[in-house]
This record gives sequence, C-alpha cells and structure tokens, in this order.
Amino acid sequence: MGNVRAVQRAARIVTALTEHPYPLGIVELAKFVRLSPGSVHRLLATLVSVGWVEQNSRTSKYRLGMGAVGIGSVALVTNPVVHDGRAHLARVAQWSGHDAVLSTLVGGRTVQLARAAGINTDLIEFEPGHPQPAHAMADGKLLLAFLSEEELADVLGVEELRRFTPNTITDLGGMRREFDEIRARGYSVDNFERFDTGRGVAVPVVDSGGRPLAAMMCLGKLDPAQDAELVQQLQSVAREMSDRLNATGDLPSSSFEPTRFPTSDDDAPGGARSEPDPG
Repeated sequence: MGNVRAVQRAARIVTALTEHPYPLGIVELAKFVRLSPGSVHRLLATLVSVGWVEQNSRTSKYRLGMGAVGIGSVALVTNPVVHDGRAHLARVAQWSGHDAVLSTLVGGRTVQLARAAGINTDLIEFEPGHPQPAHAMADGKLLLAFLSEEELADVLGVEELRRFTPNTITDLGGMRREFDEIRARGYSVDNFERFDTGRGVAVPVVDSGGRPLAAMMCLGKLDPAQDAELVQQLQSVAREMSDRLNATGDLPSSSFEPTRFPTSDDDAPGGARSEPDPG
C-alpha cells in the first residue's frame, strides 16, 4: 500500500506540472497537489533521477523532463485512440467546415491530442499538448461533468476558476448546474466562454464501460442554430469510433473505478489538508 501511495503522489505531481506549463517551485506544487513541501521535495528527487522531471539550476523550479516528453511523444504516435481518431476528425472537419479536435482531461485542463482543420479554420499550425482551461471550453466541461464528486473536488477545489470572457462560468454552483445539464443531454457547448471569436460543441468518446474516454469537439465560428445537426453528426462519428476500437480490442475498459488521489488526511496551506510525511 505504501508503494502504491507513493506512485499516486508522484502522479499528482506530474499531473500538476502538466496542467501548469510554467516551472513550479516546491511550495507552489505542494499547494496544487495537497501534500506537504517535505513530501513533494522527496518525490521530486526521485522523479528527477528517472528523468521525468527537471529542475532549473538558476531558479530551482521544476518542469516536466525529457523522459516525460519522450513517453508522451511515443504515446501520441502509437496510441490507437489517437491514431484512429485522426481519420474520424477529418470526416467531421470536412462535413462541418470547422476544426475537429480530440482531447483528454489532465487535472483541470484539457489537452488536445489530434486536430483536423476545416475549410473555415483560422488555425495556421497545430501542435498537440497545449493545456486549456477545462471549465471554459466545451470539451473540458464535458469531461469534468462525468467525474465523480471526489474527483471533481480534487480538480476544482485547488484554484479559482479564471474568467476569460464575460460568459465564462467562474462559480462552482453555476458550474455544477452546467454539469447537470451536460449529463442530461449527453453533449456540451460553450457560449463563447473561452474565446470571444469562437465556440465549441463536444460529445464523448466512451470506453467499453460507457465512461467518457476523450472528447470529440467541433471548434470555430459555429452558428448556434446548427448545434443540433452538429451534435447528431458528432455523436454518430464518436459512436462509430468507439465501436471500431472495441471490435479490435483497443478500447480501454472502465470496469474498475479509477483510483482517486487520496486527500482525506491533508493539511495544506490555506485551510486545505495535506498528507503527512511518511515515516
């Protein structure tokens, strides 16, 4: 159990460094992952030793290391969900004329894994891996909506929800009402909540247990009057993608509930609790 707990804590640190693209110090990391600075320092030493994390010699702050970069790059090339998703995104982009995106949730951010440009795109070049605030985009709200209450508390309970446009939802009560609506209708939209010039519509790509595995989103200057037709097309393509992956045995299963990062014995700064140092 101790070794499993250490892995969980290390995963929390790697996730926090993924969510925040700028280097973080130990105190900042301790706040984000709800661990004591001493625990974070010891775990970072191990992560640095295996190359997953690097430390700036001048600022002493930490960022993802080349080891993590290499693993992520290989995963983007070899992962069947991403590989198969590209062909399905191309169909959506061709049909809609707008960008089609496949994304996943990393903590409180979404990360785009693949993207196909439509004829109406404003995109010049796409690079995967840029984290976006989940609470302000259709794909992020969709994936957040299907998390458990405990997972939501871990994701949304650390930082304030930042406002990007006048329409961004920044209060937890409003966000929970939004999640209720998303679960009821099975798709998500954003009302110019991240960008003033564009909006998104997203549907889930589900795993073999029916749990959202990724989000398939159409993004651009979408006409709200065409949302219903767009949702129907997206849902059809997402179902086809899930069925194809399931038939080949490449669809992950959610038969086991994902392990929640433990926070019950935390005593972090600001009233939150952080986990005590082991031993």
